[in-house]
Amino acid sequence: MTKSLKVAIAEGLPPQTLFRLRSIKRALMGQPPPEAPQSAPAAHFQPEPASPPAGEAQPAAHEPRTRQTEALERLDAHKISAPYLFFDVDDVLILPAKEIARTLTLSAMYINSADVKGDIAEFGTMGGFTARTLANAMVFDPRYQPNQPLRKLRLFDSFEGLPEITAEVDLESQHVKSGTWSKGGCRILSAADLRTMVEGIIPPSRVEIYEGWFADTVKQLPDDTRFALIHFDGDLYSSTMDALVPCFERGFISKGAVLCFDDWNCNEADPEAGERKAWADLVSRFNIVASHSGDYSIQGTKFIIHSYSGMKPRS
Repeated sequence: MTKSLKVAIAEGLPPQTLFRLRSIKRALMGQPPPEAPQSAPAAHFQPEPASPPAGEAQPAAHEPRTRQTEALERLDAHKISAPYLFFDVDDVLILPAKEIARTLTLSAMYINSADVKGDIAEFGTMGGFTARTLANAMVFDPRYQPNQPLRKLRLFDSFEGLPEITAEVDLESQHVKSGTWSKGGCRILSAADLRTMVEGIIPPSRVEIYEGWFADTVKQLPDDTRFALIHFDGDLYSSTMDALVPCFERGFISKGAVLCFDDWNCNEADPEAGERKAWADLVSRFNIVASHSGDYSIQGTKFIIHSYSGMKPRS
């Protein structure tokens, strides 16, 4: 059988040349260098190790080659990408959304692993990205949710954009002053559009959509409502209070529940504005004890709720 051109060329090259070509190919692919040909001393083909900084102990000559050895050789030979090349142009553009999706997905997995009681709620659905993310994170509930019935995804939105802004706290905030947030802003999907989008991921029986202002729609919830995870994307101080005051007043938020604020670092991260101010007021009003579980993406942050005045015991 006729040999392939690739094999024929490889067999016709001197071992040293073939080894160098393979080394270059592996370096470009981010792989460790190939083993040196047996016919030649390995030292002839290995990169020259760099001299250690003054005062640093020389490795013993008999030490075996390890991944550390290869990593240091690659570093010294400039075969490791610089950190600024880690994220390319496309990565930079989608990195914030990926971070949000990661946090919400892990939060949904956490409430299953910790057996937190209740449904998943989102206040403010905008373009449906986070609603779809949450729905995707719920598809494994039939296998991994320990308590029954299966959680529902409860989505709250006016579908008219932001409300008229009247609260003094909001009127003094940077995003309102600049016009970034204004009445009717952030309106993208209709309720029907959102329903079609989400019900293609989890069954319709697991989805509830509440159309209207938060202050009105939360009143529709029965007293036995429990939330294990809330993603809040209502932007304004007034909207945050409209949604979350009733949830804490009526004991809807379960022990161990996750509360994610999408716009935590808006308004120049001013603690006297938006969601930051609302959270401080909620903590004071309801004696909330919670763990801050860190910021995510550009503007978000996350808490785990331990207790608050009026918290109902698990039934």
